[in-house]
Amino acid sequence: MTPTRYSSVQKFLHWTIALLIFGLVPVAITMTNIGEGELQNRLFELHKSTGLTVLALALARILVRAARGAPALVAGLPAWQRKAARASHYALYGLIVLVPVLGWAGTSACCAPVKWFGLFSLTLPISGGMPVGEAILKVHMAVASLLVLLVFIHIGAALHHHVIRRDATLRRMLPGRSEV
Repeated sequence: MTPTRYSSVQKFLHWTIALLIFGLVPVAITMTNIGEGELQNRLFELHKSTGLTVLALALARILVRAARGAPALVAGLPAWQRKAARASHYALYGLIVLVPVLGWAGTSACCAPVKWFGLFSLTLPISGGMPVGEAILKVHMAVASLLVLLVFIHIGAALHHHVIRRDATLRRMLPGRSEV
């Protein structure tokens, strides 16, 4: 049976991942544009740890969605919008997994392992040193930019549904128990 609303777990994962991604962007911009030193090192570690947290939460979100499903799209959408909604959601899920995997892979190839918030080290079995790491991290940055663009499109679509169409699309993902 298709649920009529998102569960509190789905909402929690959605908004937590969104907030973490919004936090990752300024950290990434800052860490790559400040000079070398202790602050840059701390920002890199914060970025990597948070990225792996996003990866874990995204995988949890995918499992919850696979198990529970998601509400049907609102009635009355043109076919092209239904297709765009499905495609953009699959793309968001894919990119939210791919971006941190690429960052982790690039770091594993060239640099010290990720010390997840200083608690333990995580690395992938990828070799190749700095040339391979830098190449992977360039792809990571490009894909991350695509993710940010898609997030803004997602926000625009949610606002379109809420302000222009005045349907329940956004309300059913907002925290709390909104009736739809």
